[in-house]
Amino acid sequence: MMALQHRVVLLATCVLADSHRWLQDGRNSRSILNVKRMECLAALREEVDGCCSKEDGPLQTLLFAVLLLYFHDGFLECAQSSASTSSHRDGVLAIINQLGGMTTVLGTGQDPLHMMLSEFATTDLTSAMLFGQPPSFPPAIWEVVDRGPVWWGRDTQGYCSLSTVFQQISSMAFYLEATTRMMEEFSIERIRIFEAALRPTYASLAVEDLTSPPSSPADPPTACDTESAQAFSLVRIFQHAALIYLYRAVCGLPANHPLVQQHTQSCLDCIFSIQKPSKILNCAVLPICIAGAHSQCPKQQKSVRGLAGFIYDEIRFASVHSVIAVLEDIWKRASEEDMTWIQMFANLNPQAIIL
Repeated sequence: MMALQHRVVLLATCVLADSHRWLQDGRNSRSILNVKRMECLAALREEVDGCCSKEDGPLQTLLFAVLLLYFHDGFLECAQSSASTSSHRDGVLAIINQLGGMTTVLGTGQDPLHMMLSEFATTDLTSAMLFGQPPSFPPAIWEVVDRGPVWWGRDTQGYCSLSTVFQQISSMAFYLEATTRMMEEFSIERIRIFEAALRPTYASLAVEDLTSPPSSPADPPTACDTESAQAFSLVRIFQHAALIYLYRAVCGLPANHPLVQQHTQSCLDCIFSIQKPSKILNCAVLPICIAGAHSQCPKQQKSVRGLAGFIYDEIRFASVHSVIAVLEDIWKRASEEDMTWIQMFANLNPQAIIL
């Protein structure tokens, strides 16, 4: 509805759709896509000028459009020289700040905007995580994000949510920044708290399991059962990835440390146990990147490379190719040098969004 009401949002939507179609089947030429992108950027500048001249300018419309361009450049066009993911990110942050902050914007009640902002906050966090920077939003924002529509699948029983994992990752990123700048002392007690909060989650026995009539072996699981199981799997995959980040980035342990390898193997085992095709795999590119980077077995590395290629064929996001490229770079360098977390991901395309 927003796209139909505002030209700049419609243009941004068309740019996103046309670029994805080109990645899928090669329809339209690259030159046509560039023309449409330039038209959209020109319309965006007009909107920005209008907002600057009027205090009550249509900032939310502008936010929708810039978010779409951010996802377009970061997911689909990150390999192109024209990619401006970081500039669009700065634009989104500036608009959010002008609108009163992330909590205020999330409280507007617009489901599509809430969904897009949940994805933006996550990609901001994952970029901060991979490049060793503090995220743009405080850990508490994840409690607000979780109150509305989000990009990830939910546990239908309400037992677990990815937002709790993202909140811990955010806390770890800020803690890492504080200890690096000597603003806070490194504390093993604090690490224990992170470990406890990120202990991998498994579905537990429910009362319904005991009170419901036994199902026949031939009865397929209900959609609700499948959705909950997938939500638990995704949370568990991200928990293992977050623990790898804790031990590597925050604690500074080497890649071959038993704790790092324990969660590397557990994360990859959980990922490889998911039957293909699956939306869960499409949502697990970041854990595949993190756990895959720490895999030390050539055979397993080959499996990770194959899985990443499968995901690319499924979703056709150029950012997945950026993940494949950095994994191959890491595996090549790992045989020659011991890398810190920052050194490991130093060659990751900064214009790519990894989610």
